[in-house]
Amino acid sequence: MRPRSAALLVLAPWLLAPGLAAWPGGLAGAAAPAAPAPRVTLQRLPAALPPEQCRLPTPAPTRTRAVFVLDTSGSMRGIGDGQADIFGRVKAAVNGYVRSEQPDRVELLTFDQGLRSRQGYSLPADRTRWNTDLAALRADGRNTYLYRSLGEGLAPLQAGGYVTTVIVLTDGTDNDPAGDWTAARALAAFGGRGGLDTLHYVALGTPLPADARAALRASGYARGVSLPVGEVPVLARVAPGTALRTVPDPARVPVPWPDGTPLTLSAPEGVTLAAPVVEEGRAALRVGREVAPGAPALLCAPAPEAGGLPRRALLRLAVGETAAPSAATSAPVQPRQTGLMWLNPGADRTLGPGESVTLRYRLPAGVASVAPALRLPPGLGGEVWTLPGGREVTVQLTRVGEAAGAGVPRLVVGGQTFALAPVGGPEDAPGGSGNGLGALWAVLAGVGLAALVGAGLLGLGRRRRRRRRRAPAPAPVHAPPEAIEGLEYTPDLALWLVGRGGRRQPLAAPLDAPFDLGQLARVPHLSGLRLGHESGGLRVLRVPADLEVSQGTRLLQGGEVVRPGTLLGLAVAHPSRSPHPPLGSLVGLGLPLSLHADGVGLRLSGPYGEHAVTLSPGLVDLGTLLGAPALAGLRVTVSGPRILLATVPAGLKLRRAADGAELRPGTYLPPETRLEW
Repeated sequence: MRPRSAALLVLAPWLLAPGLAAWPGGLAGAAAPAAPAPRVTLQRLPAALPPEQCRLPTPAPTRTRAVFVLDTSGSMRGIGDGQADIFGRVKAAVNGYVRSEQPDRVELLTFDQGLRSRQGYSLPADRTRWNTDLAALRADGRNTYLYRSLGEGLAPLQAGGYVTTVIVLTDGTDNDPAGDWTAARALAAFGGRGGLDTLHYVALGTPLPADARAALRASGYARGVSLPVGEVPVLARVAPGTALRTVPDPARVPVPWPDGTPLTLSAPEGVTLAAPVVEEGRAALRVGREVAPGAPALLCAPAPEAGGLPRRALLRLAVGETAAPSAATSAPVQPRQTGLMWLNPGADRTLGPGESVTLRYRLPAGVASVAPALRLPPGLGGEVWTLPGGREVTVQLTRVGEAAGAGVPRLVVGGQTFALAPVGGPEDAPGGSGNGLGALWAVLAGVGLAALVGAGLLGLGRRRRRRRRRAPAPAPVHAPPEAIEGLEYTPDLALWLVGRGGRRQPLAAPLDAPFDLGQLARVPHLSGLRLGHESGGLRVLRVPADLEVSQGTRLLQGGEVVRPGTLLGLAVAHPSRSPHPPLGSLVGLGLPLSLHADGVGLRLSGPYGEHAVTLSPGLVDLGTLLGAPALAGLRVTVSGPRILLATVPAGLKLRRAADGAELRPGTYLPPETRLEW
């Protein structure tokens, strides 16, 4: 190559690029038009969070708690010095947060001229009471003693295995004339908080006071935000808190942080970061073989804005457990292949507009009921509920459109996706309305088929051959649930169920109200055992006559107090109460069971849910229909506009709920009937 050609090749980028500055002193400098040099903006990414600000608590929390500190003074309704009537929308925002974030525990504190009320709820068991109390809440108080109320509300809170998010909602500023409570003192009153707990002060239509801003900044766990007059936010956005989630694939951990966010990890030995920043909306971890399933890890990122709180996600590493289905899988998955146990397969899933069905499932072992959510096809609405630490999931689906869309409802829980049983409308059911021409062809085909069948029957009648009647299929055998033989009351006031072989399960029991152990734990043979927390320990309020509660060799009676650090024995005293009634697929309903008859409609209900029964013509054995051996031999039939009781098996009694009278075969079912074994 000639030297002149080589020089032209070297200079080509500068000669051909119009947006670059001309070569000084050359031909390009004389010929190039004057153009402004391009601007380049350099943005410095935040540094990763220091390790001392990202420490995994020991033991790591396993449950979530939301604490709402709500201003109920009249100004929230625009009365007095109020600027807007926002109270109804604030209550809706609070309920929206509970529905979207699904905390295991909710504390609702209201205040005006001091702390006004305090209520606690364990969800989903107390969801009805939560909805009722929230709907009945009124903003009719006077004054805003914010700091005093906040301090008195935070002082009793203890970590107790929870990740707690406190949300303060007010449209005013503190006007307590005493002045002995300051913002700093109120925030310091939360002395029992955990290392991952956060507080969010939401000022609705008013600026943050200077003393509150300083106290929030100095606390290390709180932040504040001020919103325009009349604006009510989505609380999950302004009060994110610490996320708690199960991770089935540590190499792909979804995080709600932008790409390029630097990460810090606090985890047991054998767990490290595979990438130092967020990539494609995910964090990547390396997990060694020595790491046990369920090991916790804390993932941290710097605050999104100056002076904000660090972002944290507490992870449960489900290594070695069932992996989530691939997102690329396009074929619909049948419910029986997902690992879910369907507890009420007889539910009527043929829905008209506005009708609902409740489906109950049990999650596979190792899948935590953390942040359950639904992915629904068009035309369906739904809600999902779980108990803290439990594996049972209740899904209520409602047809909200004229036609439920095609597709399979899916449950997303614990980082995994499960296909549920499909739900359709009457037009999808056999015999539903269709094309008129198709119906005509169906009638003609039916006539022809009837003629052929008639001819065949005549031939068979002449030959008079005896055919053996097929034996009915055996009733399905369902494995009994694991026996619960003990209750441990730990020094930190936590309750653990102890199963056969020493297996322990946490129990989320309310600290401020008595509770039924059987209903709370979903263990039928413990129903009627009522307990309650008090200052001296755990008080035994009631012991059923057929249940033995022992401490060592001594049997406990109602009224006694159990001290922390005690292991109680639980055993059925008489054979009158079966620890494992063979309810089969209905085990999720719990005991006692009741039949509800409404004309020719029949429902079976328990303390944890209900099951709709579709009766076909003739005698119907409820045990065979529902796969419940305990109901085998209980037969009913539709007789005119009512349901007639045909047979009652030995060992089962049916009593009218109104007066307790025993029902005999040949009588009609009343509106409510109780079942006793």
